[in-house]
Amino acid sequence: MKTESKNKKIRCDFFRDLYERALTAYSPTLDALERNMKQYKGDSEIDGSRESALTVRNITYEIVESQVSSDIPMPKADAATFSESRGRNAQAIERLLRSLRVRLPFQEFNDLDERYTYIYGASVAYLEWDGEEEYLGELGAVRLHCLSPKELIPQPGIFDTEDMEYLFLRLTTTRGELARRYGVTEAELDSLELLSESDGTDPEGDAAIMVICFYKDEEGDVCRFIFSGDVTLSDIPKYYYRKGEVCSVCGEAAGECDCTSELISVNLTHETLPYDIISRNGKRHPKTTPVIENGHLKISHGATLFEPTRLPYYVPRSYPVVVRKNTSSEKSLLGQSDCEFIRPEQQAINKIESRILEKLLRAGITPIVPEDASISLNNSVFGQVIRLKPGESVAQYGKVDTTPDISQDVAEAERLYDHAKRIIGISDAFQGIDQSYHESGYAKQLRISQASGRLESKRRMKEAAYSEIDRRIFELYLAFADEPRRLSYKDAYGRVHSEEFNRYDFIELDTTLGEYFFDDAYLFTPDRNEGAEWQREAMWERNLENLKAGTLGDPTSPVTLLRYWQCQERAHYPHARENVEYFKSEVESGGVVV
Repeated sequence: MKTESKNKKIRCDFFRDLYERALTAYSPTLDALERNMKQYKGDSEIDGSRESALTVRNITYEIVESQVSSDIPMPKADAATFSESRGRNAQAIERLLRSLRVRLPFQEFNDLDERYTYIYGASVAYLEWDGEEEYLGELGAVRLHCLSPKELIPQPGIFDTEDMEYLFLRLTTTRGELARRYGVTEAELDSLELLSESDGTDPEGDAAIMVICFYKDEEGDVCRFIFSGDVTLSDIPKYYYRKGEVCSVCGEAAGECDCTSELISVNLTHETLPYDIISRNGKRHPKTTPVIENGHLKISHGATLFEPTRLPYYVPRSYPVVVRKNTSSEKSLLGQSDCEFIRPEQQAINKIESRILEKLLRAGITPIVPEDASISLNNSVFGQVIRLKPGESVAQYGKVDTTPDISQDVAEAERLYDHAKRIIGISDAFQGIDQSYHESGYAKQLRISQASGRLESKRRMKEAAYSEIDRRIFELYLAFADEPRRLSYKDAYGRVHSEEFNRYDFIELDTTLGEYFFDDAYLFTPDRNEGAEWQREAMWERNLENLKAGTLGDPTSPVTLLRYWQCQERAHYPHARENVEYFKSEVESGGVVV
């Protein structure tokens, strides 16, 4: 995308106009998303009617919440082409991502992500590198955010973020935060776009709208422009490139020349090594490298020529945005919303429940008394005493019961509820609702498995989104993690080992061209052997069966029992760690090395 002007005001007007056009094209989708959220929250509006439902039986909330899973897919990395060094690198990537599953707010992320996906049909993951965050002496870390699809404004007519020339993120923050982070002056505060101006939700006017535009330049590099109202907050061409200052005359880095000229900001593509670098894998990047021309060493006066080693900086090529779809939809950036599919049933149930309520409110018991009865009746209990006149019969008094029959209404509401569940693929067994008939535990488990199989595509889409998130995280650490990242992991025997993620391990030398490059050809998939929280009890039972069957060894041997409790620890069995330590001491006291 061309953005030739360097004038600050012109650039802001250009991106604001682009944003307004994209927002207008996206408005029908935003209206549909808002309608879906209202339905999830129990909106009483009846389509095509001015009157609202008297009561709402919120089956949408029940169906959505029954699908929400706390299962977070665990990462798995494999080299695209295997070699011993690539295999070690794949393990380092996997252990880095597993450590981030704990450090990053994945629990909160998953909780929002699950609901957004089923309600809206999609959710949006936004990743950014925070170069100022420090953790155990390591500078820089990834920040992860879960956004609503209402906060993503895409390029019109394009249905994949990686195919877009540009996209926008519309985020809410405070004016104070914009002043601190982007240096907004007092004079510019009044020119910001305030949330109260958009929807009136902030009467005090402190909340502001910040719009982030990610776009690709003519070379395909990702750039970023941030604005609010008429104020430009940040403008970074080639967003993922390292930035540095060099002399405007000789081009040397700041402090490395004697010129008195001003410094200019440039994009850094390479770094010159001041000393040899030896990674944890034993790979050595020397301070100097032989000069190669046309695939041959350059020799002068019988000696090989050397030059300072220049290693490239890694530059990601993807937007820092990942869209998770519920289920795919034709020519749509977002997926299919569960709310849209069950809206007819929700509307019909609201009408029927309103009719039931109306019937019950009009129902009552009307007393019958003689025309000349000298009593007055009210709704109090035992508030009146009827004294019969001489010769008067009790049969002259009676009642008319006008209580309506609502059994057909209730049956129809339940039938519509079953329709809605079948559309989504949810059974009573999946929701944990007791059945009216008896069946074996195995039969019930099989039926739950068959019902959940209809939801398999949703789980696959979730796994695909998490794999894309893992790739983005890996690329950000390749690009900006200068210090090696210290990691730890447990082996199959429960022993803790240290590990390191070092971006220099991924640098290879093209011996033909004499140039270094980053090897980022790794495949990311979910590890289906872990992360299935709802299968823990089944795993515990299976481990016990293996112990009794002797598949782990002699069930009476301390070594076998140690192995059994290590399996239980990996399956998160309560207090398994204490048993592992006990049997480990028993084995070591017996002279067996584990």
